[in-house]
Amino acid sequence: MNRILLIGFINSLLFTQSNEFMKGVDLSMLKQVEDNGGLFYENGNQIDPIQEFNSKGINTVRLKIWHNPLQNYNDLESVLEIAERVKNAELDLLLDFHYSDTWADPSNQNKPAAWENLNFETLCDSIEQYSRYVITKLKNQNTLPKYVQIGNETDCGFLWPDGYVCGESNNDIQWNKLRDLFMHAIEGVNTALDFEDSLKIISHVSSGGNWFFSNLLEENIPIDILAISYYPMWHGTFADLNQNINMLATQFGKPVLIVETAYPFTLSWNDNSNNILGLETQLLDGYEASEEGQLSFLYDLISLVHDNDFGYGICYWAPDWISTSQFGSPWENQALFDFDGQLLDAVSVFDDANVSVQTKNEYSIGGIFNYPNPFNPVTKLRYTIPKNGLVSIIIYDMLGRQVKTLVNQTQNAGYASVIWDATNDYGKPVSAGIYLYQIQTGEYIHTKKMVLLK
Repeated sequence: MNRILLIGFINSLLFTQSNEFMKGVDLSMLKQVEDNGGLFYENGNQIDPIQEFNSKGINTVRLKIWHNPLQNYNDLESVLEIAERVKNAELDLLLDFHYSDTWADPSNQNKPAAWENLNFETLCDSIEQYSRYVITKLKNQNTLPKYVQIGNETDCGFLWPDGYVCGESNNDIQWNKLRDLFMHAIEGVNTALDFEDSLKIISHVSSGGNWFFSNLLEENIPIDILAISYYPMWHGTFADLNQNINMLATQFGKPVLIVETAYPFTLSWNDNSNNILGLETQLLDGYEASEEGQLSFLYDLISLVHDNDFGYGICYWAPDWISTSQFGSPWENQALFDFDGQLLDAVSVFDDANVSVQTKNEYSIGGIFNYPNPFNPVTKLRYTIPKNGLVSIIIYDMLGRQVKTLVNQTQNAGYASVIWDATNDYGKPVSAGIYLYQIQTGEYIHTKKMVLLK
């Protein structure tokens, strides 16, 4: 067993999912959307999306930072501005260093223009000084990140060509250079901290990652969390994702974070920008491009990651990137707001799903929650049953008295939902308060709480 496999085996014995499960959203586009007239609503009322996400169970906001972008978005000043709003909403911050003036991804890892002609030694010093400066500025305004991501989707390294490690550059010389870049970046982050400060370092690839992380960790680079993206149109099925997480966990014994994901609520469009996803062939089997399909996808993804002992959490990418009359969006149909800026039902899974996934048997029900909650006067109960069978759904008040029988019939396996209009078995309205709904199939019984407002 080589050293990396041995370390992974030992860590697998030590690691437990003791950290709070990350339920994150990447709001890097928010300032640009808002500056171009974007407005957000829930039930017709205008909202601050950051505050609203907090109320829906989100605990982390991810922000990308570019070095010197052409427009004044995703630069340090705009990150500082949004970071303050994140702090005020009592959310954790994940800072994503792209180390570029523009998008960094598996095909593009361009140096900032200011660093383009630097020799390697000066480049290492620049990434360290820049990282220290950014973290210091965040710390000084009391918005120190909880997580710092070193590079974005660095499948072949970053700061190319110096940090490029694919193809003919997959050699000791290039890996040593990439190690130096990583180490200087992390050193810059860490030296901005005081003794009592702490944060976690993330390394991110688009998918897979065994080859990259194996080489990276062989260089003794201190990475706390391994991160991957998961978009079904590029990265396959849930089974593929689960296998990917298991492979990383088995080999390295470190927590695995789905740091980017999204799914469409429609294949339609609302502007003249070409949407990145718009074909049936890009969808995951069993999950249509609808509001319910988006909701089911997100719930099942959270359940999958949480069920894995090494699953650290998920972060939904660009839920706020709606289109406006001044600013188009190629992501508008994968946002968590519809084309009118109304919050979509899928956001409810972060709170009501509660990621307390129970051990399932052949009779167990998945995806149990109601939305909206609290509600007035109507809420929809949603659930998924694994096999045909008798299903019973009964509502009780807090004294244990039966209020309403919603379902008592044989149902086919799959997704189902039922409406409660806040009336009792006699059709009379019930008073405001806390109610319990109990769902039973076979030997499995599950009870959850909901709140009626009036």
